[in-house]
Amino acid sequence: VSVDGSPWFSIREGLDMLQQKGHEVVVVAPEVSLHVKPSENFVMKMYPVPYTQEDMDNAFKAFFNITFQDGSFYERFFKVVEATKRFTDYCFSSCEQLLRNKELMRYLEESKF
Repeated sequence: VSVDGSPWFSIREGLDMLQQKGHEVVVVAPEVSLHVKPSENFVMKMYPVPYTQEDMDNAFKAFFNITFQDGSFYERFFKVVEATKRFTDYCFSSCEQLLRNKELMRYLEESKF
């Protein structure tokens, strides 16, 4: 389940605390994300996705730029719906790619992740 964005900041703090208490922390994340980046405090297991960092960054910027655009409430509302759908599509694709990644899924099963 994708936790990129603001949920990641809360989770990251918890992961740091677990690592400080001696736990081995493994983070599974797509290669493309807004905020989930490698750290010395945890092991990263990354998997490929069919979109680029530029795609993700542009979608994120477009989503927030809608707030400042002119137009009627309905025009802006439908633009927000479309931008939300784009992020949902990225999230769905990310989850789908994780489940299709046989090597990573085998690692997760064998390590009782």
